Order: sequence, then structure tokens, then C-alpha cells
Amino acid sequence: MKYSEYFTNCSKRFAQFLSVVIFFLLVVFHLPVSAQNAKPSDLTGFVTDSTKKPISSVTVEIRGKGTVASSNSKGNFSISLSQIKSFTLRHINYQSVEVDVDSISASSYHWVLQPKVNMLDVISVTASAKPIELRKIASSVSVLQKGAPELRQIQTIDEALAYLPGVSVDRSRGLTTTGTHTSVIMRGTGSANRTLILKDGVPINDAYTGGVSEWNSLAGNSIERIEVVRGPGSSIYGSNSMGGTINLVTQSPSDKPTLGADFRYGSMNTYQASVKAGKQFSDRWGAIVFAEYKKTDGYAYMADSLWKNYYVKPSMKLLNVNAKVAYHFPSAGTLTAIADYNLQQPLSGTTTIYDDRSVGGNYQLRYTNPAAVYAPDVLVYYNVQDRESNAIKWNQESNAFDERYYDSRVPLDTYGLIAKVHRTWGANVVTVGADIRFTEVVSRKYYYEQGIQDFTGRQDFVSFFVNDDLDITDRLHANIGLRYDHWANRNGKFFDNMSGNDIAIAYDNASSDIVNPKVGISYDLLHNLRLRAVYATGFRAPSSFYMYNAAPLGSSFRLGNPRLKPERMRYSYDIGVDFQLSDKLELSGTLYTSQYSDFLAAVLIDANEVPAYLDVKGLPVRQYINIGKVNLWGAESFARYRLTSDFSVQASYFYNSSEIKRYETNPEYEGNDMSDNPSHNVSGAFIFDRVQLFHLSLWGRHTGTYYGDLENTPEKTMPAVTVFDIKFGKAIGPLTLNVNVTNLFDKRYYGSYTSPTSYYYAPGRSVFAGITYQL
Repeated sequence: MKYSEYFTNCSKRFAQFLSVVIFFLLVVFHLPVSAQNAKPSDLTGFVTDSTKKPISSVTVEIRGKGTVASSNSKGNFSISLSQIKSFTLRHINYQSVEVDVDSISASSYHWVLQPKVNMLDVISVTASAKPIELRKIASSVSVLQKGAPELRQIQTIDEALAYLPGVSVDRSRGLTTTGTHTSVIMRGTGSANRTLILKDGVPINDAYTGGVSEWNSLAGNSIERIEVVRGPGSSIYGSNSMGGTINLVTQSPSDKPTLGADFRYGSMNTYQASVKAGKQFSDRWGAIVFAEYKKTDGYAYMADSLWKNYYVKPSMKLLNVNAKVAYHFPSAGTLTAIADYNLQQPLSGTTTIYDDRSVGGNYQLRYTNPAAVYAPDVLVYYNVQDRESNAIKWNQESNAFDERYYDSRVPLDTYGLIAKVHRTWGANVVTVGADIRFTEVVSRKYYYEQGIQDFTGRQDFVSFFVNDDLDITDRLHANIGLRYDHWANRNGKFFDNMSGNDIAIAYDNASSDIVNPKVGISYDLLHNLRLRAVYATGFRAPSSFYMYNAAPLGSSFRLGNPRLKPERMRYSYDIGVDFQLSDKLELSGTLYTSQYSDFLAAVLIDANEVPAYLDVKGLPVRQYINIGKVNLWGAESFARYRLTSDFSVQASYFYNSSEIKRYETNPEYEGNDMSDNPSHNVSGAFIFDRVQLFHLSLWGRHTGTYYGDLENTPEKTMPAVTVFDIKFGKAIGPLTLNVNVTNLFDKRYYGSYTSPTSYYYAPGRSVFAGITYQL
């Protein structure tokens, strides 16, 4: 059976399975109940905090009637339950509780209220080497928790990041965009491979380009939280963490059973189905699994005058399965195993069809024991990916796609160990660790009737780090970190016989030793007001593609450079402030400045500089080189205001300025902006969310103009664009009916632009509707 047939059969069976599961859940949870417990006519309530201290002045509110009672000094209140279906307990310092009267079977009841969470008390597992409260972290951090409005009804995980300051997301063809071509860029650094992406603490930037090819590989319903740490994180994580670090944290099994299903259908014949199930089965162990299938037929992404009738709309099929098992040793820590499987099949083409397939897996085993005096955290992992592509050209004589162009295969393997130990000495929480990673890349490409072009290479890291989170006083906190990385590219080889002669090149090994420090200070001016400042450096090692590849890419021929050096962030300074007023107002602002050296860029070179054995096919040639010096500075801000418990507004603004200060080989570029770097990004939302009624939110994003190349060519200036999305959800028991509309006003704008005949329009207005079940 062919691979595509196997994929199609698996997809159909999985879709049928999901349909049966969803139907079963609908039937089971809507069967008539044979008997119900009779509810009491009157209720006496008792309200305390987690220490069993009574809480006074808790109001009892009924929709349409307002406040009908409040708790006394002993935490007691009484109400009549006749002719009411629900009520709400509210207090200025505690989280509100919605009470369903049908769930009450006794005449007295005890509620334990949880204090309202100050955003500075949220624990971050990414911003330091050890989980720690945000108030003790000097970096600028955003945390999206499960249930956040940004995460509602999303098609892809990166979609939720577009509303955070300092983050730019480019998915130029919507869901049809492969993970490889999806860009998440932080702080205007100009490239996705300068942002480090973690999944449950494991780097998933691939070994091929250093970017992230796995944005499509994680089921959206598996996310517990997303943490975004702005600024360089190389003192903890090493290579790639220059603009920032993003950690995708998946859900773990809990005592409460997890059971859910989701189905959506919409524009471009797009459907998306997912299920999840899990539970902590005993004190010792628990398991949870997620599965997701997506399919879309795509759209014609060029103007009608350019789109030929034989062009193929880009389509996509995706299958993700993610599983986690946790075993708790009695008084001896936790062992967690994670396995992810991803199957991706995009198809697109104009004069050439690209029929691609990508199979990937991420596997990790982690042991932690935070209660130990010397608390271990040991993680071993293996990431594997196998990409295949078949390119077929349009034959004008036969009027069909039957001219084989090339077949390619790129297997990627990464395996590593991250081991660290935490120890508390007085006011110091010290972490010492080692990070070892080995990667291997093999790129094989066969051009029909022309020959073979291959390259291979390894990239290895051996690293050691130390970090100290210090409480200088109750209000003054410091983060001090230092990491040493030994980076090496080994066994680089290139083979080409397309000229009729066998050309075999064995490149010299390349390596370097890099040290990255970080020093940060945060000060609690008030319990709800934090000032912070941080200094840090970062780096990114060049990956195999940029060193050894030589092939057409888009509208130019790209020539690798085995003499590339690591990119360096020589310095980055941040100062910022965070403020929260009760649960009404959140404010955050940051100013930063940084300087990079040896920035990697694809620069036009003379065709005479290309080796004679390479056929550039008449295309302009760009070679990857290191730019001398680039300065960046900018500002990030975020505000959220809750007008009522149900209605809130939020907004973010991101300004970034870049300038090439020194460019040895092309001095005429000095003074230019970096490419793909909009100066202004604005986003905002109006959110209404009342459980008993519905969820309704309106989202808007504005991206300013920017240059599409280092030459700052006027013809490649991307114009500013503003788009709006809307989300609606209505809960009916355990079911929620969802509708969302993206690009609400059907704005036509470029997703990418190379020339007047080579560009993508981003998707127009798209409408999706679905149903979600949640136990």
C-alpha cells in the first residue's frame, strides 16, 4: 500500500472514530435522569478560606435580583432556594464561585474560597532554572493559562501568541502553512530560529535550519499553559534563545477525570476533530492522551489574473497523538514519560507541485524530586523527523503534471540529556546543571535526468550552567546565571554529480566556546507593583542548512557557507514595571536595547563567485554570511481592564527599531533596517464571558510596514495591515457550541511577497463552527 493511501485510510478511520465518540458522548450525557436528589428549599452557607478562617462580607448574588444575602463575621449566610437555578459568591479579595442549585442536596454547605491570583504570584517554569514566582524574576514574562481567551477555538497553537507584545507570528497561508514555514519571531530579531521553542522543557528547534518545524505537531487540546519569556535566555538554555524563549507545557493527569471531544468545520472545506482522556488512577500513577486530526483544501492565494486553472490549491492533512504517563514514588519523586507522534501531509503548487510528507516523534523521560534536599531534575529526550518531498512540473505539451523534477528526503535526529540539581542555602536557591545534545542531518535530493545533490552534517553541544535565585530582602530579588557552551559542527559533507562529474567535499569541522551571563534585579515597591531590570547575552550556532546546502529556494539560488560563525547578542538591557490593582487592572511595560554581531543573512553575490560545478539556473544568488553589527531597541506594553466580572478589555503595543551599524562586505547596507521587522504592532480585544449566557470576543491586530529584504527595496516594502477576528461560544451543560470568524472584514493583504509574480495572499474571511464536549 502506498504511503499516501495508508495516510488516507488512517485519516478516514480516525475521523469515523471521532464521530462515533462524539455521538456516544452526546447520547450518554443527555439521557433522561431516572431519579434526582430533591433540593432543599432553604440553604445555610458557611464560607472560609483554605485555613478554615471565616470570611465575612461575601455577597450572594442571583441573576436578575442582585445581592440577596452576605456572610456575617462567622462566615454564615442563609437564602431561599425556591425558584432559582444558580447563584454566585463574590468577595473583593477572593475568586468568585458559581453555584448550580441542582448540585446542592443538603440544607447546609461549606465553601472554601481561593484568594484572587496576583499575576506576580504566578509560578513560571521557564524564566529561571527552577520554578519560581514571577515577582522574583527580572525578565518580561507572559503566561497563557488553559482557558485563557487567547486559547479559545484556535486552529494552531502559534495563533494564540499573536496577541502578546514582542511576538510576531507569520503563518502566511493559514492552516495550509507547514510548520517549517511558520515563523514566530520575538523582539524584531528577524528570524524564527532566533527564538527558542520548548515543549515541556525540551528544545524543539530542528537541526536543519534551527527554526521550528513542529508548530503543527502538538494537539491544541493538550496545552496546559504557554510561557513567553522575552529577551535572551542563553544563560539557561544555550543556542537559539536570542529574542526570547517560548515553553509549551502540556496537561498532566489529575484526580478529576479528563474527558473531552471537539469537532469543527468551516471555510475551505476545513474540519478539525480532537479527543482527550485521562485520569490519576491511584496515588501512584496516572495517564492522559490527546489526539487531533485536521484537514483543509486551501484557497487560491494569488490574484485571479495570475492564478492559472491548472494551479493546485495548497491543502493540508495533519494527525497528532500526544500521550503522558506519570508515576509517583512514595516520598521519592515523580517519573514522567511523554510520547508524541505527528503526521503531516501538505500539497501545493503552481508550475511545480510539491507533494510533501513529514513524520515526527518526540519522546522524553523525566525524573524530578523537588522535596529532596538536593532536588534532582533529570530529562532525557529523543526528537526524530523524516521529511519527504516529491516535486513534479507542469508539462505544457501533455497538459498535465507529469514531468518529474526531484525527490528529496531529510531525516533529522536529535537526542540529549538535561540534568540539574537544585539546592537551597538560606536566601539562595542554587541550580547546577549540564546540557548535552547531539544532532544529525542528512539531506538527499535526486533531480530526474540530472543527478544527485546531498549534504550531511552533525551539530553537537556540551554545556554546563549555574543559576542563583537570591532573595536579598523580602522585596528585593536577584537572578544570576552563567552558562558555558561548547558548540561543534562535524562531519560536514557535500556531494553533487549534476554537472556530469562527481564532486565530493569534506568540510573542516567548526567549533567554538561561548559563555553567556545573566544578571537581573526585581524589586516589589508594593505587593502589587514590581520594578525590574536585567542584563543578558545570547547566541545561535549556525545549522547545517546554512553551512552546507546549495540549491534553489524561492526566487533565488541559496549558497551555503561553511565558514559561518555563531550569531552573538553582545548585550541586552531591559527595564520594566508590572502592576495589578485587585482583579480589575493589569499593566506591564518594558524598554529594551540590544546589540547583535555576526548576524546571519542571505546576501546577493555575483554569480562569478559561485563554484563552477553548481548550476544556478539563471537565478540571482544569495549566500549566507555574518553581518558585522546590528542595533535593536524597543518598547513592549500590555494592559487589561475588567469593567465587570464578565466583561474585560485588553490591549498590547510593541515598537521595535533596528539598524545595521556595520556591514563589512556590503557597506551600502549600513543604516538600513533589518528585513521582516515591522516597527509597530498593536493588538487588542473586547471580551464578554458569562458562563450562564455565552462567550463573545472581538480581536484586532495591526502590523506596521516593514522591508522584505536587507536592501530595503521599495518594491518589497510590505504595507501595514489591520485585521479583526470574532469568537462566540454558548455552553449547554457539558456541551459548548462555537463559532469563530477570522479576518472578519475580508481584508486582502500579502502573507509574503517576493515579486509581482511570486507572492501569497493571506486567507480571506473564514468562518468555522463546531461543538465541544468537556466533562
